[in-house]
Amino acid sequence: MAPKIVDKAARRAAITQAASEVFAQKGFQGTSVDDIARAAGVSKGSLYGYFKNKEDIFYATFQAYQAELMGQCEAAMAAQETMGGRLNACLMVTVLSLQEHIVLFPLTLELWAAASSGPARGSFGQIMEGMYREFRAMTAGLIQAGQANGEFREDADADAAAAWLVGGIDGLMLQYWFDRSLDVKRLTEHFLAMVLRGIGTEGGAK
Repeated sequence: MAPKIVDKAARRAAITQAASEVFAQKGFQGTSVDDIARAAGVSKGSLYGYFKNKEDIFYATFQAYQAELMGQCEAAMAAQETMGGRLNACLMVTVLSLQEHIVLFPLTLELWAAASSGPARGSFGQIMEGMYREFRAMTAGLIQAGQANGEFREDADADAAAAWLVGGIDGLMLQYWFDRSLDVKRLTEHFLAMVLRGIGTEGGAK
């Protein structure tokens, strides 16, 4: 009988998905590797063949979600012709995705806490830094492209706008976590409309 071929990438993705569900239920501190292995339907020894430790799995869950979100942003932007449309589409997709996955928001809080102190400060701090840097760079890049084609004002500070937009999303989702009555979609639509009017030129894209 031929040996069974294991798709390692698919197995790793399945473990990551199972882990995200356990983390959402129990939090990072309350979750054990045994819990994850049980949820994923693999042995603890087999799990260690894919991940070094619980922190490594936790990191992978954020990487997987970030990759999924970036893919959604790229798809939404591809349907837009202007930089303003692309910026709006990407940020709206991001906010609505975060709202849909609000049950995972406490994990973000735990990641922030782990990045600020404790033994995982260095590694988790790098994770947070990388995630924010990538999102800021993408946002600033869209604004700079809009400046290059005459759609956005030349005196607009792309880096400053990107930092505040990304920070604003974090703040909005924190408020929504505590107050589910907030109309996240409406608030985001109106805020982005104001930002785009503020940095837009009268002539628009050339």
